[in-house]
Amino acid sequence: MDRFLRHFKQPFTSVWISLGFVIGCISTVFYYQTHEFTVITISVLIASAYFKPFLNVLLGFILAICCIVVHFHLFYSYTLPVNKNIYAYPATVIVDDVISAKKPQYIKATLLKLNGDEIPKFKAPKAMLSLNVEQLVEQGDTFDAAITLRTFRAIKNKDVFDNNLHAFKQRILFKGKVLNKQLDINKPLSQSLIHNYRTFLKETYDKTELKWLYYALLSGDKSLMTSEQKHAMQTLGLSHLLAISGLHIGLVFGCFYFLSKYLLYFTQVTVSQSVNLTIIYSFVGWLCALVYVYLSDFLVSATRAFIMLTSFLLLYYIAKQPLRWRSILYALVAVLIINPFNVLNPGLYFSFIAVGIIFLVIKHLPKSNYRWLSAIIALCVIQLGLFIGLLPITLIYFNGVSIAGLLINLVAIPLLSFIIMPLLLLITLVSTLVDITSLILLFDTAVSDMFDYVNAIPMHLRWFETAKPNMLYVAIAYMSILLFWYSPFKRLVVIPLCVALVDYWFTPKPLWQLHVFDVGHGLMTLLEKDSNALVYDFGPSYFNRFSRTYSVLIPYIKAHNLKVSDAIISHQDNDHAGGAIHFINAGFKNSFKRFHPNGHTQPCVSAQYNFNGLEITSFGSTLYNNENDNSCVLLITSKQFSALLTGDISKAREQKLIKSHSLQADIILSPHHGSDTSSSPEFIAHVKPHTVIHSTAYKGQWQFPNENVVARYKAINAKQYITANDGQITVSIYKDSFSVTTAREHESYWFIED
Repeated sequence: MDRFLRHFKQPFTSVWISLGFVIGCISTVFYYQTHEFTVITISVLIASAYFKPFLNVLLGFILAICCIVVHFHLFYSYTLPVNKNIYAYPATVIVDDVISAKKPQYIKATLLKLNGDEIPKFKAPKAMLSLNVEQLVEQGDTFDAAITLRTFRAIKNKDVFDNNLHAFKQRILFKGKVLNKQLDINKPLSQSLIHNYRTFLKETYDKTELKWLYYALLSGDKSLMTSEQKHAMQTLGLSHLLAISGLHIGLVFGCFYFLSKYLLYFTQVTVSQSVNLTIIYSFVGWLCALVYVYLSDFLVSATRAFIMLTSFLLLYYIAKQPLRWRSILYALVAVLIINPFNVLNPGLYFSFIAVGIIFLVIKHLPKSNYRWLSAIIALCVIQLGLFIGLLPITLIYFNGVSIAGLLINLVAIPLLSFIIMPLLLLITLVSTLVDITSLILLFDTAVSDMFDYVNAIPMHLRWFETAKPNMLYVAIAYMSILLFWYSPFKRLVVIPLCVALVDYWFTPKPLWQLHVFDVGHGLMTLLEKDSNALVYDFGPSYFNRFSRTYSVLIPYIKAHNLKVSDAIISHQDNDHAGGAIHFINAGFKNSFKRFHPNGHTQPCVSAQYNFNGLEITSFGSTLYNNENDNSCVLLITSKQFSALLTGDISKAREQKLIKSHSLQADIILSPHHGSDTSSSPEFIAHVKPHTVIHSTAYKGQWQFPNENVVARYKAINAKQYITANDGQITVSIYKDSFSVTTAREHESYWFIED
């Protein structure tokens, strides 16, 4: 044991191994099976051959790879039983969460038994299931059913929320459907302590105006929050207060540390002088923090903060000194040992970078002769340091930054730390004994008045939207800061800055781009040039509530800070126009005026205009008795190349178009998603496309693109791409050439089956 603890007191070996472990986790998770991983591995091998300390880095690197392999095969690689004779699997499932309570229900469930075989709880995979039964299931219910299952696979688009990655992080490996029309549901015999605690919180704060805020602070559960409330907290820069993290864990630890200290003082209990009371106080605070994390259902952010607290306390009492930086490193290693795929969680970077910034700033705080002034200065400097230090990754994940939050947090954090959170803990504890509703309402009135005052700040003063920054530039920004702060040779900061400049100057920039989004069965495209955009079709909507416009198109526009000047709907079928109303509700109503002057539900007009140097020609029609053939066809022409967007036209409309217009194009969206009712040989011979894009659903019921259509395009040696297989497809036009990139090729991970 002494030899083991020696590494904490003389930490060079453990530090090097820990560094190697962190490097190994990041490189393997993000870059395994790529050239980057090969380069990193060879670099570590060469360095370890010439520098002795790097042997420990190599050891940590190898341990990280082994840890990832073990975790992946234990928890993330369950294979469905092979049984070709049955359509559905008999299964026993337990409901983890009800995503949609309306019929048909949509639930997240854990598979306890499948095809007659029991699955160990630690390995049991999760699945997203739809069911349409007489009873409504609830969280915690268990039932037997026949279910169809397939590997979880969602649409794939660039720079927007990745459902595939989100499902993987939650260990959701499958999705399917419950075939039973009636279920024998087993209710839990007794509710869990966590469920009872959350029910108690809801009842205690039920009559308050900010029930959602208190519930989120005390449980970490944001289910009571509306989308408007979440958006308000984000734009005010207060979202971090809702996630149980280091601030909350530290507050709980501190509250109970001092509570135990003063309780012992006032009770005047006699304690032997040989007893280290500080350890007792710390243990009480640590234990209460553990209970808080447990009641939050071991949220990732809460668990991560608790591990960091535990690491700091252990090092403090073992090595007899704070060892701030070492505690951060060891805590990071502990988090990654528990689950190396935590490197996929953005919260990991926010947490550890924030703690690192605080430790860094504390060492250089200006001092004053007045304690209160020193506290104010310290708070301002720490807040400014956090704002600057977290700015790059904030722009990546939120495409903007809260300007008001820089000032609001100067008041909100002390208010939460010294008044709101301690009072909430006290109120909750006292409420278990007596009814103090009147005091709770008084407390709520004061807090809600303050929130209303802050929420009245105009939106343009709250939030500043930006385009999503390049990951390379973010990495260079952090590298430059570290070199400038720590290196004795400050001029070395020029090296990463030069790399950024070289990349910016010499990386070719496309003149314009055409994006075909992956929306399942449907069509959604965006033409981009000089930060301006033209949208052609909006994909499907579901139950008039959900659409790809909300989940894909608008987030992409915000991520790239685009200005939408025009919008076109080819025709009114749901798979093309379903999301249009949501686009209008998002504030883009005026974009339809040029091509739909009589309203977006009316056919487009034939027109020709200049879109930032591109010639846009639309071909409208009202001559046919069906929506498909009346589709608005769009021809995009530049000096270099051209593209043809065809909606759902059939061979009849194709023949009429090629007789009256010249439609030669280098890139074409296959008419009607590649249906055999379209793409006639005459049409293909007239257009002569170099690249064909089929916008279809993965294993859709119509099996588009039709094999005959694929063969016809193949006969002219056209390159073909399918959104179902490739995800979002982007055509980038340069001066003398164009390139095609796909989301599944350039933004995929080795551990997710595409």
